[in-house]
Amino acid sequence: MNATQFDLGQLLDEVTDATVALRRTPRVPPEVGELIDSFGQKLDAAAPMVLAAEVDPYLTTSLWAAAFSAEKALRHDNAEDQRRDVRIALEQFRHALRDITDNQPCRDDAPVRGVLTRTIDTLAAPQKALGELFGVSVRQLQRWLAVPGSDPAGSEAARIRVVARIVDQLRHTFTGPGVLAWFHREHPLLGERPMALLDDPLRYPELISVATAARSMTG
Repeated sequence: MNATQFDLGQLLDEVTDATVALRRTPRVPPEVGELIDSFGQKLDAAAPMVLAAEVDPYLTTSLWAAAFSAEKALRHDNAEDQRRDVRIALEQFRHALRDITDNQPCRDDAPVRGVLTRTIDTLAAPQKALGELFGVSVRQLQRWLAVPGSDPAGSEAARIRVVARIVDQLRHTFTGPGVLAWFHREHPLLGERPMALLDDPLRYPELISVATAARSMTG
């Protein structure tokens, strides 16, 4: 079973229910233990790169670490210690899984119009600043948003997708204005402003890597 968006969403619901159940009982219910034991299968333990190829590796690492911690917590002999550590691990697992499902709209096969509107909503910035970030005029940006069938394509779509991925990383660390400021400040690892590199698709992997590193240092 591949870790599709639907499967991950269903697993998130199950984990949320488990955290609620843990708050109502002094011991770890058998069904919660069974859920934790199923994490490996549900996350494609036999082929972990399936999941890793689809989502942010920072989140993937956090998810697997939390799953391991939950399994380890189940081995406690003391019921009180077991419940405490299972609760902590499940919360960490739930947070990582929630972020993964939240980030699904930025996948390469997601409609670019949805990626654009979601990024705009996240930044909540003036259209002039948004147009500059996406490399187009305010009029073109408004056309994309208002006119059916005018979706960005080619290099414009590629730029929107990379900006969206970067914003998805930085939104966990900065406010909307802070994310915009990140694009305009010279970055020590890049030697120039990230904004200046958005015109060069060959630098996109580097930009995403730097943004991911910024999140990891504050995560």
